[in-house]
Amino acid sequence: MDQKKIGDFIAALRKEAGMTQQELGKIIGVTNKTISRWENGNYLPDIVLMKELSNFFQISINELLSGERISDEDYRKKADENIIVSIDQMKKIRKGKSISDFFCGAGTGILTSTLYAPDNTRKLVVGLIGLIMIGIGWYFRSSYHKIIIS
Repeated sequence: MDQKKIGDFIAALRKEAGMTQQELGKIIGVTNKTISRWENGNYLPDIVLMKELSNFFQISINELLSGERISDEDYRKKADENIIVSIDQMKKIRKGKSISDFFCGAGTGILTSTLYAPDNTRKLVVGLIGLIMIGIGWYFRSSYHKIIIS
């Protein structure tokens, strides 16, 4: 899914209806800033709001996700493309979550084990490795959160 294309499509639909961002926002229950973020391609509407937008503009959710009006013969093709893109995004999110969970969990385990070790240089090194692993886990968590949010 191309967020910019979807945003441009929402803007075009709104303009066709002769509405401002504020007017559309009032109708579907969001602020004009939220509409602006969608139209700029920074964010996508929540699935519930996608349904409201598609009902209001009398288009299908498939057309909304495609960022264009779809003819009958192209409808099935676009639906398949949108499903594939959604599945790919879910795979990326799951992979990122698994990597994040592994590093955070392993790092926490290593760090916890150093609490019971006698004081020495190894304890310090192993503790630092644990902290680094937790940091890597947080990094991966932030990257999959970017996918979820965008």
